[in-house]
Amino acid sequence: MRASVIMALAVGLYVLARWEKNEPAVTLDGVLGGLFVIFVIALLDQGKTEQIAKGFAWLFFAVAAYNAVPAFTNALKSAQKQVKANKPKPHDTIV
Repeated sequence: MRASVIMALAVGLYVLARWEKNEPAVTLDGVLGGLFVIFVIALLDQGKTEQIAKGFAWLFFAVAAYNAVPAFTNALKSAQKQVKANKPKPHDTIV
């Protein structure tokens, strides 16, 4: 997998984590910063520096996943609780 793709996934996880925490997920600073890091990694992702680019991309992905996964699982848990709370009882169904 190309380092620039891994970096794009890391940026996506960062946006997901901010969205779940009720913070502005997509801001101008965030978009410009995300595009910049993807661009820099894409420049390094060729020739002798390819392994370095992949290392940095996986490092950023690990940090983004560390921040996003707990937020994502909390969102899934709350959604599951809402579904269970709104589930119709057998005697409430219309025949």
